[in-house]
Amino acid sequence: MKSLTLLAPLLLCVTLLCSSLNVASDSAAAALAILKWKASLQSQNHSVLLSWNTSNNPNTKTSPCAWFGIHCNHADSVTKINLTGYGVKGTLHLFPFLSLPNLAELDLSTNELYGIIPPKISQLSKLTYLDLSFNQISGQIPPEISHLVHRQTLHLAGNQLNGSIPREIGQLKFLTDLALCSNKLNGCIPASLGKLSRLVSLLLYNNSLSGPIPPELGNLRNLVEVYLDTNRLTGPITSIFGNLKKLTVLQMFNNSLSGPIPFELGNMESLSEISLYHNNLSGLIPTSFGGLRLLTLAHLYENQLSGPIPEEIGNLNSLVDLELSENQLNGSIPASLGNLSNLEILFLRDNRVSGSIPNEIGNLMKLTVLELDHNNLTGNLPQGICRGGSLEYFTANDNQLTRPIPQGLKICTSLKRVYLERNRLRGNISEDLSILSISRNNLSGAILLELGLMSKLLYLDLSANQLSKSFPETIGNLSMSFYLNLSINQFSQNIPIQVGKLTRLFHLDLSHNMLSGEIPGELQSLQSLETLNLSLNNLSGEIPASFEHLRGLYSVDISYNELQGPIPNSQAFLNAS
Repeated sequence: MKSLTLLAPLLLCVTLLCSSLNVASDSAAAALAILKWKASLQSQNHSVLLSWNTSNNPNTKTSPCAWFGIHCNHADSVTKINLTGYGVKGTLHLFPFLSLPNLAELDLSTNELYGIIPPKISQLSKLTYLDLSFNQISGQIPPEISHLVHRQTLHLAGNQLNGSIPREIGQLKFLTDLALCSNKLNGCIPASLGKLSRLVSLLLYNNSLSGPIPPELGNLRNLVEVYLDTNRLTGPITSIFGNLKKLTVLQMFNNSLSGPIPFELGNMESLSEISLYHNNLSGLIPTSFGGLRLLTLAHLYENQLSGPIPEEIGNLNSLVDLELSENQLNGSIPASLGNLSNLEILFLRDNRVSGSIPNEIGNLMKLTVLELDHNNLTGNLPQGICRGGSLEYFTANDNQLTRPIPQGLKICTSLKRVYLERNRLRGNISEDLSILSISRNNLSGAILLELGLMSKLLYLDLSANQLSKSFPETIGNLSMSFYLNLSINQFSQNIPIQVGKLTRLFHLDLSHNMLSGEIPGELQSLQSLETLNLSLNNLSGEIPASFEHLRGLYSVDISYNELQGPIPNSQAFLNAS
């Protein structure tokens, strides 16, 4: 009995020693296998891989645990490899899958890996995290990837993978993040993905996936974000998506989806972004959208939606960006939109919206962009349209707006760009902008002296109006302008010599007016000028000979005037009308 007592500690020591030797042996084997993969890389001399080498001490076993990007557990077994963004170039053909039995995390993203994903990747039986995204990996996703039953994260985005998504991925019951976006995948989205009950993030955008969206995806109650955009998906949006109460982002734009927007989508109480633009969706905008109180972005443009804009949209107090352009919406703009206190962007252009622009638009204190072009809007522009002092871009071309431009718009110092072409507006103008285009209206009277205070003006188009009298001398203060079109008006008297100060101008059109006197020689300073049109006026005298020094000029029209004398010796004038 005493001998057995003495033997027990000895057996324990032998067991521990053998275990230690096995660990050392496994660690050394892993090191040699990793070095074999390193030797196959074209970037093996990269600075981050210099620590990957054998020990110089013959009495010391080589272990990879101190190597850059490699992490081990207490037993010196490799559990994590992270080389993201270090320029690793090569293939996975000789990657030591079998020699890393405890590897749980493998991140080789944002490198220069190419070739295929080897089927033997299934040998990493304990892998929970795999990120090979943003490389140049090609070929198909191997079905064997489904053998990695502990997988929680699978990121293969930004490669050149082709073929279909293996239905076997639906067997990864612990998967929470699936990113296969920005590849060349085709075929249908497998219905088996509906079995991934723990899935939180589904990123399949920017591929060539086709067919319908499987309704089984509506069973994934833990989904927080879904990106299916920029594919070739067809068919309807399943109403079962209304079950996704945790979903915050739904992106399905740039597809060929058809049918109505399901009323049930209004049940997605956590939704903050919905983007369905550039599809073939039809029918009404669901009134149930008024219940999406956390919604900040709604992009429904470029579809075939019809009917009125629901008044319930006015309940979305968190909304920042609302874009409903290029549909067939009709009726009036609901006054309730004035309740959207956080709205910054409102696009309603290219619809059939009628009636007047509601005065409540003036309540949108954060509004920076408003586009109402190509509708049937009538009446006057609201006086308080720029009350918040944030409006920068306002366009309402091709409507039937009338009456004078309101003073509130004239003194809106935040404005940078205004397009009000092809309406029935009248009255004087004076804005502080960088781009001003109000051609083809009924604007009349003189250009106010304040026009010269618009020091940031780059583009000015007041053509085809009824503006009269002379140009103010302050026009010379528009030193930043590169485009000036005042044609088809009733301007008279001389061209002011101050136009010669607009040295950045490349397009000058003063045609179809009643200008008289000589062409000022100061225009020779317009060295950036490419296009000059002074036709159909009453200009007289000679063409300044110094114009031959306008080397950038390639198009000139000075016809239908009373000019005389020699033509400047430049190709533009020799070809001129």
